[in-house]
Amino acid sequence: MTTYEMQNLEPQLYVNQQAALFPDILSMEDDIQQRILSARQETKNLYTQIDKIKKKIQDVDLFEMTRKISPLDKNAINLKPTIDLKGHNNKISDFRWSQNSKNILSASQDGFMLIWDVATGLKQNAIPLDSQWVLSCAISPSGGLVASAGLNNNCTVYKVSRENRVQQNIISIFKGHTGYVSSIDFLDESQILTASGDMTCALWDIPKAKRVREYADHLGDVLSLSLPPNTNNSNIFASCGSDGYLYIWDTRTQSNVQSFFVSDSDVSTVKFFHDENAVLTGSDDGTINMFDLRSDCSLAHYSLSAGLESQKRVNTTSQRLYTASTMEYGNSTPKSPTVSAISSSYLDNQGVVSIDFSKSGRLMYACYTDLGCIVWDTLNAEVVGKLECHTNRVSGVRSSPDGLAVCTGSWDATMKVWTPSYS
Repeated sequence: MTTYEMQNLEPQLYVNQQAALFPDILSMEDDIQQRILSARQETKNLYTQIDKIKKKIQDVDLFEMTRKISPLDKNAINLKPTIDLKGHNNKISDFRWSQNSKNILSASQDGFMLIWDVATGLKQNAIPLDSQWVLSCAISPSGGLVASAGLNNNCTVYKVSRENRVQQNIISIFKGHTGYVSSIDFLDESQILTASGDMTCALWDIPKAKRVREYADHLGDVLSLSLPPNTNNSNIFASCGSDGYLYIWDTRTQSNVQSFFVSDSDVSTVKFFHDENAVLTGSDDGTINMFDLRSDCSLAHYSLSAGLESQKRVNTTSQRLYTASTMEYGNSTPKSPTVSAISSSYLDNQGVVSIDFSKSGRLMYACYTDLGCIVWDTLNAEVVGKLECHTNRVSGVRSSPDGLAVCTGSWDATMKVWTPSYS
């Protein structure tokens, strides 16, 4: 036997010796695999039984309960762009209203965050960022702190100076995520939440400059988080991600307190409803879903393509969207739309990137990948308008806390503040 053959024989001899010494290892591995498969099947069956029990008590959805409510007059949506916020020279990544609705914080890939006076449209502060690849920003309830986060995997907190208009007073830089930070928000003046592409969310203590707790139930990138609008309920937040799940968390525990499977596609945005009893999600498949936290079930489903089911919906929805699209691209003589003017396959490819609501909750503003900001009637699932003024993709929409204005941000480096027009 050659030396080469002996060298190749040695590993096999070792394996045979181990198998002889431990004859039950292989059978134990097979047994473990069978137990894992059995546990997975049992879990699947239990989830099926839970769904069946839930469906027995889920007798109606939102639209069945509100079918007797009259639809909105399409001409009553009278929001007009009254203020242009121009100052960035690159894409608007994110923006937030202050708690008193007097200011807006915006973050752009030009490497700056700007604080705007909404009444005048003038810039109050310019904050140079430690990284221009920003994805999210946040402003504290008092307005004294702002934060940014993005592709550098960090969250940076700055103190807002009233004297120095161009400043970079960094309070803390939170490092610990191993992936990009997709979304951030302040719980209060001393705590901030982050969501990351490393499949976790984290709670950070600002004065102590350390991570307090990690939330790691997601099995994919965490793409968005949302806090309830009522600051008195500061222990609850929601997150969604590329695993298709929506999770509700209590900041005091590491495991989620409630979960919903939303979609097989990425769930890109999440928003608490005003009453804090419902959460809405927007997905890359173009659907918006409303989940009720009390009944632990889905209440409503909004889909642009579903609006084309009946001939009346076809004409109404297609006319509105087609006319808006032709106006957006500068066609002054739009053609009469047909059923095929906007195909259902085209609408299905429009991912939802941002959602928010009017003060009453009757209107829902939803930003789609290439359709801009669409206005929905929340109770009747009808498209009732569109906010259009930007020359590039609309990256987000946010209503002011007082309900008197709506702001849209865009890749055209501008923001528009929309207010009711009574002329």
